[in-house]
Amino acid sequence: MSVQITHGPPHIPYPMSSRDREMFDYCAAAGDVWAGWVNCELEAVWGVIPPSFLSDDAYLWLWNLPVKHPIILARYSRKVISTLHERWSNLHGHCRLGSSSFRWLLWLGAEFGQPNDSLVPFELRSRADG
Repeated sequence: MSVQITHGPPHIPYPMSSRDREMFDYCAAAGDVWAGWVNCELEAVWGVIPPSFLSDDAYLWLWNLPVKHPIILARYSRKVISTLHERWSNLHGHCRLGSSSFRWLLWLGAEFGQPNDSLVPFELRSRADG
């Protein structure tokens, strides 16, 4: 099984609405984007958007794609989050309550705030920061 993590916006082989394309393009322009490939198939796209160049925190986003190898991607995600924490000690964002993203973030050790409708704010703090 071949796993590759690439830096930079990937070609998206799935149909996207114009709204999704605009959001993706904004996220790619405003921050950094990575992609996770398993056996040359795109299975994960995520990125961070820091509020400023000097900021110690960043907004973490993940684009939900069809995932055929969730256990492999989950294992790699710990390494990815650790690498992100080398630059940003606090990663935060929002996810849908009860979604696969929510369960993944829980597994990574995220702390969750109060839900607003179906969206829940989360924080992933660097272990070095406590």
